[in-house]
Amino acid sequence: MGMSRYVTLFLLLLVGFVLNAEETFRTFTAVGGQSFTARVLSYEGQTFYLEGKDKKLYPVPYNQLSTNDQIYLRQISQEGKIPIGDPRKLASQNQTVEKTTVESTSTDADESVEAPIDGPRLKAPPKKGPKLRPGSFFSYKPVNLGQDPNLAVEKKSGGAPKPGEPIDFANHVLPILEDRCFSCHQEPYKKNGRTIQPKAGLALNTYELVMKGNLDNTVVTAGDVEDSYLHEVLTLDEDDDMFMPPKGGPLTPEQIDIIKRWIEEGAKPKAGSGGVADASGGISFHDHIFPILEERCLDCHGEPYVKNGRTIHPKAGLALDTYEAVLKGNLDGEIIDRGDHEESTLYVVITLDPDDSEIMPPKGDPLTAEEIDLFKKWIDEGAKEYPSDVFERPKEEKVAVSLTSPADNIPLVDLLGKRLSKPSKTQIEVASKTGALVTPLSMKHNMLRAEFSSGPNLIDNRAVGALSGVQNNISHLDLSRTKVDDSVMGTVKKMNHLTWLGLRNTGVSNMGIKQLKNMQFLRYLNLSGTKVSDGAVKDLTQMKDIEEIYLWDSQVTDKGVESLRKALPDAKIVF
Repeated sequence: MGMSRYVTLFLLLLVGFVLNAEETFRTFTAVGGQSFTARVLSYEGQTFYLEGKDKKLYPVPYNQLSTNDQIYLRQISQEGKIPIGDPRKLASQNQTVEKTTVESTSTDADESVEAPIDGPRLKAPPKKGPKLRPGSFFSYKPVNLGQDPNLAVEKKSGGAPKPGEPIDFANHVLPILEDRCFSCHQEPYKKNGRTIQPKAGLALNTYELVMKGNLDNTVVTAGDVEDSYLHEVLTLDEDDDMFMPPKGGPLTPEQIDIIKRWIEEGAKPKAGSGGVADASGGISFHDHIFPILEERCLDCHGEPYVKNGRTIHPKAGLALDTYEAVLKGNLDGEIIDRGDHEESTLYVVITLDPDDSEIMPPKGDPLTAEEIDLFKKWIDEGAKEYPSDVFERPKEEKVAVSLTSPADNIPLVDLLGKRLSKPSKTQIEVASKTGALVTPLSMKHNMLRAEFSSGPNLIDNRAVGALSGVQNNISHLDLSRTKVDDSVMGTVKKMNHLTWLGLRNTGVSNMGIKQLKNMQFLRYLNLSGTKVSDGAVKDLTQMKDIEEIYLWDSQVTDKGVESLRKALPDAKIVF
């Protein structure tokens, strides 16, 4: 028995030596220059627990210490000289180890000598989430407003994919980002009355945001791991200032491999989603439309970003990197007429002749027939974000104007103008700020004439947008010799009482005429010197009430004029 007590005492001393990490006291220096004396007890992630001369415990972040101290900490942690975990938790666990050791020595002293020395280093137990009862309100997964819960993607736990299984962003990548990155990199949110912005301007809580990157650049290059900054910062040395995540230790090799494989497989929103996705259940913006926009359009139509100290804005003021941005359009107006692909500028520009200078995208091959058909169906279904969303096409607003009058010689503008209120002086001033000459058409009513007779070569599409405050009162609009093009027709067609339109010597082409074919009261149209060709004849023939069309020096041929005159026998066609 005496020998047994001796062995037990020896073991307790040995356990205390190993688990308490008998590091000597040394002088540490903080990055701010302050010095203090302490010894290292343990570490957890990138936090080291130091004991001061006052016997108090001090958790110190690794990156708050000097370079020499960081080297020292790396060395003793890599050599296994200090345990992993909070010393306060380790202490309670050590007591259990000591008790077990004493009991085991009473039966087999030889085996108990080596167990504490070679045993695994103790680690703080993982935190367990709350256990929810079946049917609990908190057990339900949130879905987007208006989305069918049955079609919502259920977020999985982020377990490793099965052998040979393609990497899925929502099921494999997003859970890793959520666990390790969201504390610093998620969309702005309110906290204690303050708006918390994502660090470095980088939010990672949706597929679109990951692919967008931040204001400096993208962080993922589909198919190219070496050019993907996200993978680079995950694989740096832990002492590198750019190493990510900065807290909690590095990602596991399995997690890094998942992100690497996802990038190599094309960084797709869904596993195996190459080519045209299955649309049998309806067209989804995120699954079907956005991948096409991302591949073919975002080089020119992404949100503003900084490059070499300069802010790069999207071309034509049109951003296409979110659902909301696509529906918003640009300064000239919307590019999507929900429910009608023929009236949608986006559809028109992707279906132009390949030789047309206005075709989109301007670089590379045109979109495939399958891709174009996806856009067509998506728009006709209501350009919805999710197939389960509800869309009701707004009823077409017709201007309620009676064209019958006791006197047949009353001009159309007089009949239209009588139902309109007089525009304010402020509205006229705003409309005139971009160079427009806005004048009353007559003293009998409140109709206006807008023209750009002074310096028309300096006038572009933005100037027409400034007329929106008085657009219902404009009867005559003269854009002759200005720099406007097809994009402005989306604004012009909203001028519900327009009867006279001059587009002589402008950049308007066939695409712009498609926007005008349903204008109810248009009677005069001057297209002389434009790019309009025979391709616009079909749309012009739908203007059944048009009285005058001028096509002098346009690209319409004799054959086109003949067809036009045959379809509109009562109209004056000047060619």
